[in-house]
This record gives sequence, structure tokens and C-alpha cells, in this order.
Amino acid sequence: LMRVLVIGGAGQDGVLVSAQLQSKGHEVISVSRRRSPLSGVESEIADIGVEGVASSLVKKHRPDRIYYLAAYHRSSEAKDPDPADDVIGCLRLNAIAFAETLGSARKHCPHSRTVYASSCRIFGEGNGSLLDENAPRTPVCAYGISKVAGMGTGELFRQEHGLFVSSAILFNHESELRTPNFVSKKLVLAALRAKANSSFVVTVGSLDAVADWGSARDYCKGMTAMLEAERPGDFVLASGKLRTVRDFAGEAFSCLGLDWKAHVREDPSAPRGRVWRLLGDSSQLKRQTGWNPLYDFSDMVRDLVKRTEAEEQNGQRSADFHSYL
Repeated sequence: LMRVLVIGGAGQDGVLVSAQLQSKGHEVISVSRRRSPLSGVESEIADIGVEGVASSLVKKHRPDRIYYLAAYHRSSEAKDPDPADDVIGCLRLNAIAFAETLGSARKHCPHSRTVYASSCRIFGEGNGSLLDENAPRTPVCAYGISKVAGMGTGELFRQEHGLFVSSAILFNHESELRTPNFVSKKLVLAALRAKANSSFVVTVGSLDAVADWGSARDYCKGMTAMLEAERPGDFVLASGKLRTVRDFAGEAFSCLGLDWKAHVREDPSAPRGRVWRLLGDSSQLKRQTGWNPLYDFSDMVRDLVKRTEAEEQNGQRSADFHSYL
């Protein structure tokens, strides 16, 4: 059994990874600015964006495995963020604190293995063609820029200092742990409201917007598969299919026997930003680790509806790791 440090342990992926690790009997330490909702997980309340915090936590716990899942990206609710603050915030958490983490691991637990949660945003907007680990990294946003820097940091420690560091290039992945500003959770909550109130209507930006959507549970298992692989590297985690917001709405509402067209409207005043067409190819991860997702798109949306409905009925998040498996 291992001691595992989950940095970003109170976020979606952090909770799911922690639950999966608990189910195998591992000792889990969550690092976040808030407590992990899971009982049996040790919570270190900390801001790793503060200089020295990440390195001191690695030195204190000397983990066998490190999941670096913490990330800074401006809220989609933010209005006109200062671009310099955006870049600095992203780099501080997504690259500099990660460098501190690896530097401390090299000194205090050089045999540990680390996975870094990167993003499909490293590839820019995408054009709908399949992207694998060798696709050019051409970010067009602060978040993507910082993730390229984080991956480069991981590669440096892997190549020059012999650490086992892998980067997970994560495409869109969903669970009931998403916040309502994500369109996935927004639509699922809207379907549940519409079930109770036949006149309920929700507005979204563009029904034609697309994403490569997968299950967060599958991708968290994929990150563990990367850590247990024979050798480290960069790996794409994606479904390999683009779906529209319209597709997502249709699936979510049909789960409850509803017609999405009666409840979902486009907001003509919504700002039209970049058009993202990011599509991922996970062949390398499947080939090298045997990982295969359990959920297809329909399964993922239906699971999201079922778990969100249960959580809404309970009125609170469960502390039992079994609830998240």
C-alpha cells in the first residue's frame, strides 16, 4: 500500500482519484484550499500557489505517488479579467508550483511517481482533426500557455533528473462534481428542474458548440494507469468523438422522458468567443497501459443525471468513497 499526495484533492478529479485510491486501501492526503469531502482522507488545507508550500508538503509526506491536479483558470463568470493577472495566476499554479513539487520530490522522495493534469487547450482551438501526443502545442489562452509550461517542466525533470513524471492531456471530462457554470452540469440541473416544473427554461450560449466529452471517472483511472505504466510519458485522454451542446441536452433530457426543445433556448445576446473543435486520440494510452473507458457518451450523461438527482435529493455530498466509484 502507498502514501499518495493528491494536490487539488477537493476538486472533481481530486475527489474521484481519492475515492479510487481509498477503495484500494492506499493512504490519501488531499491538498486543497478546502477539505476533501471524503472521510478517511487526510486534508492539508493549503494554497500551493504560495511560494514554498508545495515543496514543504512533499518534504513532510514523502509520498510514493503524486497527483498534481490543482489548476488555476479564470472563472467563466469573470467579466473582462486583467490579462496579465490571468497569465500570472495560471503560471504560478500550473507551472511554478508544479516545478516546486518536482524539485522537492527529487530531493526527498526521488522514487515517487507523479502525474500532471494537463489540458487539450495546449493545442489551441483545434479544427476537428484527431490530436495525439505529437500534435503541435499552439495555445491561444493563458490556461493553455501555462499547461504547456507545466508539461515542459515535467519533461525536464523526467529527461534530465530521472524522475517518473507523466502528463495527462485531458479533454473534456464530466461528473456530478462539476459546478453549475459548466454546461454539462447546467443542462443536467435544468433537466431535473424541468421534470419538476414543466414550464422551466434554461438558456445556453450556442447549441452548435462542440466538445470531446468523456467520463471523469474513466479519465481518473487513466491517470492511475499512467502512473503504473512501465515508463512515463505524455498521454491523451479523450473519447475521440465530437458532440454538440444540442447532443448533450438531448441525452440529458431524454433520460427523464423529456423533450429538450421545450426547455432549452439559445441566448442570442451571449458573447461569441473562440470556436473550439478539439478532438483527442487516446490510442497511445490504450496501447501502452491497456486502459479503456467504461462509459461512452450516452452512459456518461445518464450517469451524470442519475448521480446529480441522487445528490439533489440527499441535499449534501456523501463522505463515503463508495459513492464515487
